[in-house]
Amino acid sequence: MHEKNLKGNYYKLSYYRLRPTGESEAKKRRIGDKEQIYTKKELEKIFLSEEEVRQFSLDKHGSSLPHMDGNITIINNYLMDFWGHFFNAEGFALYIHLKRYCYGDIDYCWPDLDLIGSKLKKSRNTIKKYLSILEQYGFVLMFNVLNSDKNNMEESPLFKIRRQVPFLPQELYENLPLDLKIEHDKFMQKLVGSHNISGELERSLDFSVIYDNVLKQGTVVRKPKSNEKLAAESIAKQKLLNEQITEEDRKVWDDFCTLLLPRLSKPSFDTWFKNSFCVKSGSDYVIYSPTSFTKEWLETRHKDLIYALFNEAGAQFEHIIFDHL
Repeated sequence: MHEKNLKGNYYKLSYYRLRPTGESEAKKRRIGDKEQIYTKKELEKIFLSEEEVRQFSLDKHGSSLPHMDGNITIINNYLMDFWGHFFNAEGFALYIHLKRYCYGDIDYCWPDLDLIGSKLKKSRNTIKKYLSILEQYGFVLMFNVLNSDKNNMEESPLFKIRRQVPFLPQELYENLPLDLKIEHDKFMQKLVGSHNISGELERSLDFSVIYDNVLKQGTVVRKPKSNEKLAAESIAKQKLLNEQITEEDRKVWDDFCTLLLPRLSKPSFDTWFKNSFCVKSGSDYVIYSPTSFTKEWLETRHKDLIYALFNEAGAQFEHIIFDHL
């Protein structure tokens, strides 16, 4: 039996983050009696090992407040007084609820979001909205979890929680309302007088970069594209290229094929070249093949011959690029 996972049991768990790929696809949904088309962004899963999740610590980024007697009730007053302004009441309450599950020295927890939603009287979508705010400021980072011992069943997420309270960065301090700025100044004066710190606020950290660096350690898993989607993309690309191709492009390809035919058998020509074409792009020619397999074959088996015959046909170019629909 392997060691206990971060959740304290012996299941083999997988931890991942979702990241937009930059692509999207059209989807249909029915609202009442009407069918509606909407765009859904494509997401990829980036898996991280349990040790990578365990070793990641939000508290390593930015300077944190020292312990101050008289400044702590149940939570640090600095968190309530200043960070709460940026979290909003809901985000502040959500952070406290998450931190409440981090016992002892543990900086992670896995409470059920629906349970927290019930406590806060907020929907799951609202909870996710404020989770994104807490992630933005570096107080929480959520990892989705799959249970490999239960056929990759989705479990409740695991949350890495900042345990120490960081100073406001200078940019956020400047955005405080005047009354909170005055209170913050008083607090910092008291802190500098009683602790060996400069009192200078740091610049904001871009936590999206910090999270991206975490994800660079992971393994990307994308959902394979359906044949239907691949076909639609190929048709759309073909249509766009048909609008770009010129008579000169067609002439160059016809002259090239005329020179090529005596050098290949007709079956070979029909298999590898018949449905291909070229388009001038800047100082280069791009040869488009109907499939990725055909493209790879032309590039690896016929590249030198193609270069030679393009030159023989009098085409003016620097490079030939191979692509597919």
